[in-house]
Amino acid sequence: MFARNHSGAATGTSTTRVLAVLAAAGAAGAVLAGCTPDQYPTDEKGTTPPVITGDQAQPGDEVNAGTSSGGAEEMSATLRNTEGASVGVANFTTEGEAVTVTLRVTGMDAGSHGVHIHSVGKCEASTGFASAGDHLQVDGHTGKPESGDLTSVTVLANGTGTVTSSTDAFKLDQIGGKALVVHEVGDTDGTHRLACGVIAQKR
Repeated sequence: MFARNHSGAATGTSTTRVLAVLAAAGAAGAVLAGCTPDQYPTDEKGTTPPVITGDQAQPGDEVNAGTSSGGAEEMSATLRNTEGASVGVANFTTEGEAVTVTLRVTGMDAGSHGVHIHSVGKCEASTGFASAGDHLQVDGHTGKPESGDLTSVTVLANGTGTVTSSTDAFKLDQIGGKALVVHEVGDTDGTHRLACGVIAQKR
């Protein structure tokens, strides 16, 4: 028989429970005091290296490399015909290696209209937009298709048309200040220019 303490509990049982509590506390202390590999504990307060989990950026690493910032640069052009009326708008955005072009036009003849970026940012109606120069070529490119060649826009019977396309033939910073030209239906030599707009930073 075990001797009784003042509370009436068996001394042996009480001792066993105390030992169990101390063992558990010791295990918890061991976990809290544990170190990751290559880390060494110290007796100085607050200097034990923290335990870090997961992939960590190393000195010199680019944080969030390859991700979109959500603030992609944009440019736009308002198209006007030779009478000075607004007949469309184009937006240029960039993500990764491609530039996306979204063009909306109105008040044009039905059919397929050629769309090109021209090398000079001058849209003079008095010259029939010849002031916009030739099709844009970048980085010494001389072949076909030309750098400034974009997807044609198909205008419906109601005079409106929309087209969205992507290209890697140029970068956004290579078209700022250039002209976007929409040609008349059936214009194969690039001389019948229906509308023109200078490409500028979108505000």
